[in-house]
Order: sequence, then C-alpha cells, then structure tokens
Amino acid sequence: MRIRVRLITTTAAVVTAMLLTGCSSTPAEELEDWWSSGGESGVKALSDTSGQVNAVSMRPMDVWGTTCQELLTEVKKAKKLDTIPSENARGFWTEALTTFEHGGNECVAGAGAKDEPRASAGIREVQKGIGRLASAVSLIRGDLEAE
Repeated sequence: MRIRVRLITTTAAVVTAMLLTGCSSTPAEELEDWWSSGGESGVKALSDTSGQVNAVSMRPMDVWGTTCQELLTEVKKAKKLDTIPSENARGFWTEALTTFEHGGNECVAGAGAKDEPRASAGIREVQKGIGRLASAVSLIRGDLEAE
C-alpha cells in the first residue's frame, strides 16, 4: 500500500514538474500559436469586413448599417481571442478593435436613424482603424519572421 501511495505521489510530482517546465515557450512560439489558432483568420476577417465598410461608404446609406454590423460581429469574435502575445503589436491591435467597435456602432446607429453625418463619422473612424490593423499586422509579421 505504501509503495502505491509513493508511486502515485512521485508520478504526480513528475507530471507537475513536466507541466511547469515543459510548457514554457518563447515569445515567438506563443505568437505563432496565437496566429495559427485563430489570430490569422481573425485578422483576415477584420481586414475584409473593414474594407467592405470602406467600400460601401461610396454607396447609398441604406447598405451602410448592415455592413457595419458585419464588422461588429467580427470585432466581437476577435475580442474572444487570447491576448496577442506580441508586445510590439498589442497596442495597435487593441486600438484597431476599439476603433472598429466605436466606429461600427456609430455607423449602425446613424444608418438606423437616417442620420448620415453620424453614420459617416462612424465610417471615418472605421477607416482609421484600418490603418491601426495594418500596423498591427506589419508588426506581427515582423515578429513571426524574426523567429
């Protein structure tokens, strides 16, 4: 009985030590994991939908709200991702999400109320977010290539 208890205790200690030391990874590996486990698809979805918002800004206002709502859906998904491991890109990523969310909300509210100045202001904010997203992606790619 004592041997069994010691064996279980020893096994638990070994497994715990392996988990604590074996799971450590470099920042580059953490970023690669983030990128491959949803980061890349999240970036692409945000890029595509924010680009669509930019494109519809030249069309009649009745299509703005739907397109901005699609962007808000992608922002919500992106916010569910783990925190981006790249300290270089984290600020731009956070700014992009915040700008997309605020601009998207203003666009949807303005379009719903037939308030073109408000909806246009929301779209302009989304356009600023596109630049923040591009900066984040550039820094992420630089960090991934530096591996």
